[in-house]
Amino acid sequence: TIRSVDPNHEIIVESIRWASASGFSSLEPTGDAKTVYSFHFYEPHVFTHQSVYESVEPISYPGEIQGKVWNRKTMEEAMRPVVEFQEKTGCQIYVGEFSAIRWAPGESGLNYLRDVLSIFETHGWSWAYHAFREWPGWGLDYEGPKDRTEGPFETTPRLELLKSFWQFGAAF
Repeated sequence: TIRSVDPNHEIIVESIRWASASGFSSLEPTGDAKTVYSFHFYEPHVFTHQSVYESVEPISYPGEIQGKVWNRKTMEEAMRPVVEFQEKTGCQIYVGEFSAIRWAPGESGLNYLRDVLSIFETHGWSWAYHAFREWPGWGLDYEGPKDRTEGPFETTPRLELLKSFWQFGAAF
């Protein structure tokens, strides 16, 4: 139906289950060469959203989170349905959202972002960070604990990390 009025623009289709990577296990390609397939990545959710909704003890990454060790390898496994879909279909993949809460302890947020970005880049996926200047909890230009937010700053380690991945031809 869309192609009957617009043959030129890409169409983005998200997986089911809140646009999760696991939703790709049942996703069927549209057959349209200009369809881009998208998912959001916030796994493990208890880490990426810690103390957003209710206060929890600080959770570090990499490390054991809810009885499971989470690191780059574990996240690769969580994204495996997307990789298999891409290998089977040759379709373009777009990560429409990903992030880690700003106040994750120590360099946990930075480590998490570095790992997910390197996975995305390894597979040639396009991506968009959630969300720039929407709320200081996700903000790349804010720092500090939840109750003592500081910023916006001209730059932060998290912002510099994303900038490094925006560099043309960067290899990670």
